[in-house]
Amino acid sequence: MKNNFLLTLVMLVLLGSLLLNSCQTSKKSFQPAEETAPLPGGEKAWNKEVDQSMPALINPPEKISCFTQILLNEAEKEFGKELLPGRILAWSQDLGLASGCLEMYIEEGAKKILDPRLIYLLRMQVSYYVSCPFAIDVNSWEYKKYQITTEELQALQGKINIASVGSFSERELTALQYALAMSQTPVRFGGKLLDDIRHLFSQEEIVAIASLAAKVNYWARLIEAWRIKPTGYTDDPLLEVEEYNTFSND
Repeated sequence: MKNNFLLTLVMLVLLGSLLLNSCQTSKKSFQPAEETAPLPGGEKAWNKEVDQSMPALINPPEKISCFTQILLNEAEKEFGKELLPGRILAWSQDLGLASGCLEMYIEEGAKKILDPRLIYLLRMQVSYYVSCPFAIDVNSWEYKKYQITTEELQALQGKINIASVGSFSERELTALQYALAMSQTPVRFGGKLLDDIRHLFSQEEIVAIASLAAKVNYWARLIEAWRIKPTGYTDDPLLEVEEYNTFSND
């Protein structure tokens, strides 16, 4: 019932947004982000210290439309935290709604097709591979609930060869390798992996696995581009959330 309500709410908000946007014709004046969101302490350049201290590359808008605010309220109620990515997305109502729909529909679709543990493993694997602390925090803090062992965690973190972990089922191992292959740059798939995925999973399951991995990639890379810090779901030292950082001095 709750999921049906949220889906209906999204559709109503989307319709309202389209109607509202159809009536808006005014052009906005250009202002560089560095002018509207200056760096702290008079800093002139984004450096390692700024990267660590700033909550994000840019700030959310001071005013958020009522349509977007409704969605944010529902999402933050579900997560139990303020969602800075969603608030920054409020700079574009269209992109915010599209991202929200992507999240909701892929998650709901995957839940109808895939095992809950496999979904969680895939979320964790992509989050660690992209090295996004925010995504690792959100997607890993309940790992014990899904009977994910310390050895399995180390494999997801890339510390040991994932194929050497005997507790992963054949289906889990193949799905994780498939998610890794589609997450790397450039994307590269071996014939054996493609044969294995076709042998072990139905066409419906392959759609769900690839869509879920792509969705986590979308959020992890978007959040890293905005330099958003973890929201604080966990302080479990085994997850090593703070060890994953993509800032470079280059």
